[in-house]
Amino acid sequence: MSRSIGDTLPHNVLERLNGRNLDAVSDRVLVVCSVDDGGFPHPALLSYFETIAIDARTIRLAMYANSRSVQNARREGRLTLVLVEDRVAYYIKGHVRELSRSMPDAPHNATLHFEVAEVMADEPDPESEPGAYITSGITCVNPRDDAAMHLARQILAHLAE
Repeated sequence: MSRSIGDTLPHNVLERLNGRNLDAVSDRVLVVCSVDDGGFPHPALLSYFETIAIDARTIRLAMYANSRSVQNARREGRLTLVLVEDRVAYYIKGHVRELSRSMPDAPHNATLHFEVAEVMADEPDPESEPGAYITSGITCVNPRDDAAMHLARQILAHLAE
């Protein structure tokens, strides 16, 4: 059952998205949901190497500049980020604006500035679903060599500026 927990990132989410411990999140992805021009939710996946929390109310994203998700974000000015972790999922709703259409180290990426409006936590209701819980976040196999990790650090450093 989801419940609103405020308009700032909880400490554990802020720590997860701070860009400091890339090894701990190298196999994790989050879902970015925009609203398409037909009014339908449009989900996309984004790695933690393209996402950084500046503070508890501000997140920066590096996303393909020509993607439908970015086109939707430009038009609608809002996104929802879905982070699934062990035992809980977070839905982070916010207002978004484009800072740049291209990044120096990744010219195919736009830089987006996301302001948190509401954070919701979702976990099974212990009364109606006793013993049920989320076992892990959304994971992927994404081999990262030294060059790829260097680029990820450059992207995160640019987002943090």
